[in-house]
Formats: sequence, structure tokens, C-alpha cells
Amino acid sequence: MGGIPETGTHVLEIFRAAEGELTRRDADVLESWRRCVNQHKLDPTRHMGPRILTQQELRSHLQESEELLGMARHGMEDLYRRVNAMGYVLLLSNARGVTVDAIGDAELDRDLRHAGLIAGSEWGEQHVGTNGVGACLASGQAITVHRSDHFDVALTPLSCTAVPIHDTRGRLMGVLDLSHLQAPADKMSQALTLEVMKSCARRIEMANLVRNHREDWILRLNPSPEFLDVDPMAAVAVGGDGRITGVTHNAHDLLDQNLVGRRFDEIFAYNPEDLPVLSRALAPVEGVLEMQAGGMIFARAVPPAKAARMVAGVALPAPLQSIHGGDPAMARLAERAAKVVDRKISVILRGETGTGKEFIARAMHQSSRRRGPFVAINCAALPESLIESELFGYAPNAFTGAHARGKKGLIREAHGGTLFLDEIGDMPLGLQARLLRVLSEHEVLPVGAARAEPVDIRIISASHRDLPGLVAEGGFRQDLYYRLNGLVLDVPPVRARADLAWLIERIAGATEGKVAFTAKARQLLLAHDWPGNVREIINTCELCAALCDGVPAGPEDLPAQIAAGPVPGPAEADLQRLLDDCGGNVSEAARRAGIDRSTFYRRMQRAGRAGR
Repeated sequence: MGGIPETGTHVLEIFRAAEGELTRRDADVLESWRRCVNQHKLDPTRHMGPRILTQQELRSHLQESEELLGMARHGMEDLYRRVNAMGYVLLLSNARGVTVDAIGDAELDRDLRHAGLIAGSEWGEQHVGTNGVGACLASGQAITVHRSDHFDVALTPLSCTAVPIHDTRGRLMGVLDLSHLQAPADKMSQALTLEVMKSCARRIEMANLVRNHREDWILRLNPSPEFLDVDPMAAVAVGGDGRITGVTHNAHDLLDQNLVGRRFDEIFAYNPEDLPVLSRALAPVEGVLEMQAGGMIFARAVPPAKAARMVAGVALPAPLQSIHGGDPAMARLAERAAKVVDRKISVILRGETGTGKEFIARAMHQSSRRRGPFVAINCAALPESLIESELFGYAPNAFTGAHARGKKGLIREAHGGTLFLDEIGDMPLGLQARLLRVLSEHEVLPVGAARAEPVDIRIISASHRDLPGLVAEGGFRQDLYYRLNGLVLDVPPVRARADLAWLIERIAGATEGKVAFTAKARQLLLAHDWPGNVREIINTCELCAALCDGVPAGPEDLPAQIAAGPVPGPAEADLQRLLDDCGGNVSEAARRAGIDRSTFYRRMQRAGRAGR
């Protein structure tokens, strides 16, 4: 029953099954066949295959499936690394049966397109008949549709193993499908594939639960203790009010009841306030929970991630908390950035060279729900001849010297994640037009390629140049500027930061060797103007670490321009007179000057004088 069928025999078997006759097919395949004939009114003598959506239709589905794509991409890439030498193609379909992501061998591209195993293919059971994606969506259950299990005889060379993916409230979001163009005839050859796929879907849902419930307790559940900490069967999230706020789908099967919104102690004979007792910190062995409906289950409680600090009503994620040590301008920047990390709003980081714009961009990416990679490119550092192929990639053998397998390009590398374009003002005008198309069409056309590839990226750009001025001069496209100019965040130079001492200490602590400074050296560091900004601090710390070998660095170990100390300028002299007028009271003088007290004090240090 596993080989490629003769058309008439295959059609006759389907009609007999639809009338209730039993065959040797698996029950889930027979149920799908019956739905196809009796409910969807499909004709098994017609060979349709999947419909391929237009690029405009696919873009619409990609936008609607943004959460699913971000949720599944990392798990897909991890799975494909394990099977890429075995002839499989991995598909991700949304709840309407449209493939929104696909990973396969580029050398099989023609065969995959012919079989419809590409992004944009529509696999709904009501259109294509019995297939992995369609039957999985219709039943909500994992399934292997192997060769002649397919309704359409044209699809019978394929073997498709599909598993459902659910959100944290138990709703079906899509299907993960692993298909083979020419699988062995025996369906049992795919039994292990089915278990691997179930495990992958379980891990994807687990990661999504942890990501979306950072402020809740996560309770890992398993019928036995062996894999509780490394690969639990299910998990539930428990909020501060003792109610279950989210689940992995297996939790419904494991506990045999609906869970979201119910009180934890309705399900388990356990007080939710005692969950810390089940954490690894307090329990050296796995805990055992008694269920209200009877039975026992092993459990491990994972405490919430560090509570997000609230700033002006906005939960400030930990990565953004870490970008400053109390500087008011940086605090405002972090607060504004936190409001847009999960919105489709492009961001421009504006500031002097070396102020840490890439560090801030990474913090925004890490604070978002986007699970794709963070990819950074300095537009000023690459020759113009290389920027195009680096950004957009190229087709196999697209030009002399091109790799025979082609190149993906940084934009496609950043799919599902964030692309950071540093010094965007230095991008050549011709490439600006191509970048604009990527942003507006959500697709990228590699150099030498005949068709564009869909892409889902978040753009954060940075520049020390005056972009509006460049637009006025004709050096930067106005339409691209408006596309990038969703939110502008001004990054202050180091000399203006009130948290300079914190910044130096943090960089010193992260330097190999963890450099320390004497009191005199620290005073000189705080008095320095830091024209090279954060990069100059990093270089100074690395130099002192190399010279001092674990001994605190003194003035003699500092770069000459820092060790010489500051030369008071007119601004410092004015502040000295203001300090004298205030009787040496720094707080009052800073208030009158309209600057932060620590900034005032540091500028006085540059002048060689400080008040009380």
C-alpha cells in the first residue's frame, strides 16, 4: 500500500473508503479521504496540486503571520541543520494552509517548485485533498501522509509529516511540515520523523511560552522525572494572581482539561504561593504534584525573569535597562525605545561616531519578541562594489568570481530578526533605491536572480551625519529617509553623560583582565572630554589592562592625552564664576546652569576645581 498507485486503483480505493469501507490505511488518512469526498466534494480523478499564490497575496499572508514566523524560525533552522543531508524540505504554513516559510536544498530548487514545496503554496485540505499540512489543520493532530496516502495521485511520490503549532492560549497558529520528494516505500520509515517533528513543535511552543510570560512562574510538567529539566512534555505559566495565563498545547492532553484562565489550585492540590518550593533553588529533586482530578505528575517551577522596571508606565526590558547607569538622556532614550521594540516602526539612532549605537540596537533587538538573528553592517566600511552583493546576496554564478552556490546576503540572513545599518548616510544612491524596495515590498531580489524572495526584517539604522541635510543636498533619497524615519533616538556623546563613572566601570569590568584604576587615574578619566566616545574608553581600558597585568592603573599608564589632564576653556571658567556666586554649592550652581549636578561636577574637575 506504500508504493505509487495506478490511478484507477487509487481512485477506487478512495471512493470505497468514503462509503465507509475499511482498508489497511491509517485511521487518520481514511478520515481525511472521507472529508475530501463527502465534505469538500473533491474529485480524486482531478489532479490539481497546490495553488501558488501571487507575490502580493503572499506578502499579505507574511504580514498576518509575523508572530508565527518569529516564533518558529529558530526551531526550524535547528531542525533543518539535522536533516539537511537527507533530502527533506521544511515548510511552515499558517492556519489557512499557506506556506509562509520554507527551508530546502538550493540544488533541489526546480524539483521543490514543481512539487509546490515552496513559500506561497496553498495546502488546505479543501483545495488539495489529503496532504500533511491540510490534514493536520483539519484534525488538529500530528500526521504522516505517506506517498499513496495522498488524495491527489500527482502527489503520491511525496511523504509529508506535519505537526500543529499552537499559541500560549491553545489556539492553532500553523503547521510545521517535513516533506521528502522520494521517500522509501515503507511508511514505517517515517515513524522516527514523526517523533522528531513532535519534539520540535514542543520546543517551539515551550520557547514561545517562556518568551511571552517572562513575568510569570513557568511550571514544567512531565509524567516521569528523567527529562523534566531538559525536555519537559508540557508547561503552564502562572500569573501573580494564581491563575494559569498560558500553556503549551501538550498541557491540555497531559491534564485532560482546559486550563487558561483557571485558578492553579483548581487543577492541582497545591497553593500557588508555594511554587518557589518547586524551584531548583529550593528543591534539589523534582517535585511531585497531586492533581485535583486524581493522579500525580512531576513538576519543576521556574521563577519569573527579573521583574521589568516600570518607567512612565512602560515595562523596561532588562537589555534596555543595561544601556545606562542613570543618565537622564539615556533613560529617556531607553523608555522611548521600549515602546516600539515590538512595533513595525523603523528607528534611526543619531549621534556622534563611537557613542554605542550598535550596542543600543542590540539591546532593542534582545528586548523584542523577534527571535531571528541580529545582523549588523557598516555601510561606510565596505567598498561600493561589495555592498550590493553583501546586502542582497547573489544567485549561483551571478558574476565572475561568484560562488557556485550563490550567497544569501545579509538582508536574508536577518530574516525574522533585525538588520542594523550603521552609517546609513554613506550608502550609495543606487543601493538606496534597492533598499527602499525591500522595505516597501518585503522581498529581496539577489543579484543575478530572476525572482524575489520574501523577507521579514526589522530595520534599525544609525548615522552621525545630518540625514535631512543630505536629503536637501540630493545625497540621500527622500522616500527612503521617510521610510526609515519612524522614530529618531538621539544618543548623547560621552562628554554629556551624567553616568560617566558607571560607564567607565562597566567597560573596565568587561575588559579582559578586569582593569582597575587608582583614585588619581580615575579623576583624570572623569575629567577627560572623550572625543572618541565609548570606543576611546574601550581602547583605554584595553591598553591599561595590557600594561598593568592585574595591578590598578595609575596616571602614568593612561594615554598621554588623558594623563596630561584637561585645559580649562571659557565654558569651564564661566561655571567657576557661577560656583563662586553660589558659595561653592554645586547643587545650586548646577540648577542655575540648567545641567545635571554630576555633569557640572565633572566639568569642574576638568577645570581642576570642585565645590561641595
